[in-house]
Amino acid sequence: MFEYNRDLYNDLVSKLKRVRRRIPIHADVFRRKGEVYVIALDDGFSTAFLLSALLKAREKGLRASLMYARYIDESWLPEEVRRLGEKWARGKLSYEEVERLKEMTITEHVFGKW
Repeated sequence: MFEYNRDLYNDLVSKLKRVRRRIPIHADVFRRKGEVYVIALDDGFSTAFLLSALLKAREKGLRASLMYARYIDESWLPEEVRRLGEKWARGKLSYEEVERLKEMTITEHVFGKW
């Protein structure tokens, strides 16, 4: 993730399009609210693309950070989050349920499963 720079963003998007025409790559580039996100799976080629984007952003003096996400099974989620997620998939949540979910985090619960 790095702060938006039009030239770098456009360069990354066109580079990704060129690569995709020749070689399968599991990466994507998108922007939201002044930030550019480069996401990739953990294969070496996709990760190298992601790292090159991070390094180019830093070379331009942009604030940039690298994050890592890991697959988890849905059974690792807290019971209430699972229950309300299932309810939401079938319809709407009440205001109280939404507020309860906003107050919850899953990180500690998931780390306990590792």
